Amino acid sequence: MSTPLQLHRNYPPQGRLDPGTVVGPAPDRMAPVRHAPLPITGAHPPLFAVLGAHGGAGASTLAQWWAPAADTGLAWPASPRTTQRVLIAARLCMTGLTAAAERLREWHGGYAPDGITVIGLTLTAARPGSVPSAVRRYRSVVAELVDDIYDIGWHDELVALERSELARYNPRDPTPQRHRRSRLTESVPHDVYQAGANILSRLAASHTSAQQESEDQP
Repeated sequence: MSTPLQLHRNYPPQGRLDPGTVVGPAPDRMAPVRHAPLPITGAHPPLFAVLGAHGGAGASTLAQWWAPAADTGLAWPASPRTTQRVLIAARLCMTGLTAAAERLREWHGGYAPDGITVIGLTLTAARPGSVPSAVRRYRSVVAELVDDIYDIGWHDELVALERSELARYNPRDPTPQRHRRSRLTESVPHDVYQAGANILSRLAASHTSAQQESEDQP
């Protein structure tokens, strides 16, 4: 059996703006803090945590879909005993983007707990069909606050399923065919698979870079 990907050490945050240049959200708009370690529901500790920028952001569903992820609800994961790499989740709507911007400014401004690294933002469709132009424009503004954005489309079948029924993405799973529709109980959608694969690829690259920098230091 191959060795599982090990990414549990915390390295200096990448892509973080100068805290002095960022205005954080008002105190009553700050995210709560989770001091307990994240749950370990699989064979290995989670590689990253999914934080909902607002209620209904889809964080729990995304964490269920991605086996290497843990659900941290609406709270920053403050415990260094489990991962503090955070993927922020929001709906692709004005309310969702505003909440995502608040969490990102909170991190950039130094208001999140020590050890937190934001690794990206996931935007899940708020409805089927096209995205209004005003939302697209604001998305481009929020995109300046984060290195990576992962888009997840609308999946009707979710309405009729319990979260525990969903298939899960694992790094060794074969890539699902883009145009073949499978039941969500059998395999994850292509966009969910692709986002999961991209997230783990970026984490692995960051881990390798950090190791190289550590070895190069005298």
